[in-house]
Amino acid sequence: MVHMTVLGDSLFYITAFFIGVASPVSVPDEQRLFEDLMMGYEKSVRPVINANTILKVTFSLKLNQIIDLDERHQVLTTNVFIDQAWRDENLRWEPANYSRIRSIRVPSKRVWLPDTFIYNNADDGSTGFMQGTYVLLNHDGIVVWPVPVKLKSSCKVDITYFPFDDQECILRFGSWIYSGSWIDYRSLRNDTESPVDLTTYVNNSEWDLLSVTLKKNIRTHSCCDDPHPDITYVLHIRRKTFYYIFNIIVPCVMLSALTLLTFWLPPTSGEKITLGLSVFLAFSMFMLLIAEEVPATSESVPLIGIYLCVVMTMTSLSVIMAVIVINLYNKGHKTKRAPAWLRILTLSWLSKLLFLKHDLIKFAKDVILDDERKGAYACRKHSFSTKQKDDLLYQELETLSLENQFIRNRRKASKTEESLPATPGNEKGEEYQSLKEGTGEGKESKHADSEMSDSEGTRDNNNTTKNGKHKKDTPRSKIPEVCRTRSALYQRKLIVAEWQQIASVVDRVLFWFYFVSTVASYILILVVVPNCNYKKWNEEIWRKQQNYHSSM
Repeated sequence: MVHMTVLGDSLFYITAFFIGVASPVSVPDEQRLFEDLMMGYEKSVRPVINANTILKVTFSLKLNQIIDLDERHQVLTTNVFIDQAWRDENLRWEPANYSRIRSIRVPSKRVWLPDTFIYNNADDGSTGFMQGTYVLLNHDGIVVWPVPVKLKSSCKVDITYFPFDDQECILRFGSWIYSGSWIDYRSLRNDTESPVDLTTYVNNSEWDLLSVTLKKNIRTHSCCDDPHPDITYVLHIRRKTFYYIFNIIVPCVMLSALTLLTFWLPPTSGEKITLGLSVFLAFSMFMLLIAEEVPATSESVPLIGIYLCVVMTMTSLSVIMAVIVINLYNKGHKTKRAPAWLRILTLSWLSKLLFLKHDLIKFAKDVILDDERKGAYACRKHSFSTKQKDDLLYQELETLSLENQFIRNRRKASKTEESLPATPGNEKGEEYQSLKEGTGEGKESKHADSEMSDSEGTRDNNNTTKNGKHKKDTPRSKIPEVCRTRSALYQRKLIVAEWQQIASVVDRVLFWFYFVSTVASYILILVVVPNCNYKKWNEEIWRKQQNYHSSM
């Protein structure tokens, strides 16, 4: 009885085991579908029934972000989603046989994948091939392979208009080993849509994305005659200039304004040259900062570099101009009058053109003291008039004029005069002697007054010439020499004043030349050239977009 019970239990478990194994409910439909699809599947062979059939791979790009463009290494870093789709003839099934399952996800390493490669790959840590974890299988054989990837691609950077530059970077995808006779790439987007999905795009802080165009290329290689198609996305980006304007251009404009101040400093100040050299050194520092931002290339000079070279050149010219003005200002002490053409050009024409009033006569009245002017009136007439040398009345007027001048100057130095003792018979001489010692006349005037005092002290004595004739020696006999000395002194002062006024006119002319040249260079380099470049790029973008829509 016991043996019968044990035998019955054994038969029950064996029967239940075989029933469970044979029951279709024990295996999930998705697993069963996967096992059926993978049974006899070879992932190394193109999934086509006819070997002459060209496998069409649709390609779609979703741009999420432009992370960075390294101008120095010329590498563009982007974050994208790449979707590829193709039909696999060996991966079809009827949904009704598998509980209406229309699609499943399987590991990408279990199915055939196109060897899509980014031709301008610049990532050292990546081979350039697309790598994904799973693919989506549809019941009609359509395989969708979405791949999120961070791309590093080479981008030829043109720094000619930096920082007002536009860049054109490409992303070129294609098969590495299959030719156009085996695989053909096509875009998934139609002609009414943008070639790139930008629904999740995040703006970059340095670059603006202007447009993205798509172009399909058919290339042939020297190794073989078969065409090799590829999908090329062209990204048009424009640099945001606010950072460079605020940190480089605005300080340079302010430094240029400081350079303008060198023309308003007086020529006698040595700070004219010092200020110009200080500004030049500041521009050199900005040049070093820009050298770190742009790639080291000899193909072109960036626009900002040209701008800095221009302003540094203008700053150097301002220093040279300051040296010229200082030289002209001090030229009157060492040389004769300015050439006639220079006087006419500066004091007659340029001064009127610049609304500068330069009256040498008025300046002479300011330079020569009022008491000297009255005493020198007769001297000037005596010096420059030859017809009145023998006119006693004229000589008397000269003498009285000089005597009045000496008396006024003596009153200013009365304390000195009172301290000097008087000698009989030489009262006039003591007056002239006290005037000579107590006044602030120049060396020439003192010498002339001394001679005149000596002669006046003996004017009451009779002198006899070698021929025996009697002649009266008075101060009037010394007046021509004194007048010539005073005239030379006044002429030297006027020559100095004339050169100083010429220097001031030249300084003002150079100021306006520097100002106009600086403003013109700013407008040309910072406004005209960038706008022309922007206009050219806008026309190029529009033309490529038209070609894209017409080719689709």
